[in-house]
Amino acid sequence: MTSSTTGGAPLVRQFNSHGSLKKVLLCPPGYYEELTISEIAQRSVEAGDKVDLPLARTMHAELVDALVSAGVSIFWEEAQPEHHWQVYTRDFGVNTPAGPLIGKFRYEARWGDEEYAISAFDGLGIQTCGRVTRGAVEGGDSWMLDEKTLVIGAGNRSTIPGIENAAEIMKPLGVDVMPVEFLAKWNHLDMIFSVIAERACLYCREGLPEEFVAYLRHRDWRLIEVPLDEVMKTGCNVLALGDARILSFAENGIVNRMLEAEGFTVYAPHLREFTKMGGGPHCLTFEIQRDR
Repeated sequence: MTSSTTGGAPLVRQFNSHGSLKKVLLCPPGYYEELTISEIAQRSVEAGDKVDLPLARTMHAELVDALVSAGVSIFWEEAQPEHHWQVYTRDFGVNTPAGPLIGKFRYEARWGDEEYAISAFDGLGIQTCGRVTRGAVEGGDSWMLDEKTLVIGAGNRSTIPGIENAAEIMKPLGVDVMPVEFLAKWNHLDMIFSVIAERACLYCREGLPEEFVAYLRHRDWRLIEVPLDEVMKTGCNVLALGDARILSFAENGIVNRMLEAEGFTVYAPHLREFTKMGGGPHCLTFEIQRDR
């Protein structure tokens, strides 16, 4: 699939995780099904909550409509058989000021998703800036705090050797990589931390290490605490659209009201077929371009 809203190759720079979002890479949920590679997904499967694929397709279309209504152009990967979580385009890497950094998946169920992302970039004329080849690094753990600071969480899906490899790649390109270690039960960093605006974030006090919270406070970040019950429902997993706008989801009512009280406009498509497996708007989108 290709975008019907843009022509030519897209710009690829991403200097932070909060600027006005212009272009994203998505993948349709063509072969989406249950994978028990997170605690949330495991609980859902044990409770008998299977993926309803037709409903997932409908909800993904709602996500696309919300992005387009927010002025975001869509580019596409092609869904592949046996790659059941390819729909979570976030996870294969992270975009940076030097272009996309391709990560490395920890679990075999996701192996090969990176190759289809690279193929999509090749088709768009996008050059990557490097590729992690040891350990594991996933995009759900990765945030550009600013144009020189890339935070990567080490929980269930990314590892310290992978983060060290990412640091080796990014240092000559002018980006420092900071590891943030947390308990594996939280799966990805975007479960417990989400950049929503310049020096502003949602966070889970129980999940983030005190050292990282202190680092943010020292740099005058505004920290908005999400209640633990909502965190366990994927409440932190939102996407900053820039200009005081957030892509959340309809089932995230408490957090949506918190965001609105803070002055944000909230876009809220229905996404339960994804959130019940531990994925939300951040997981489902790979940022290609943000305004600086």
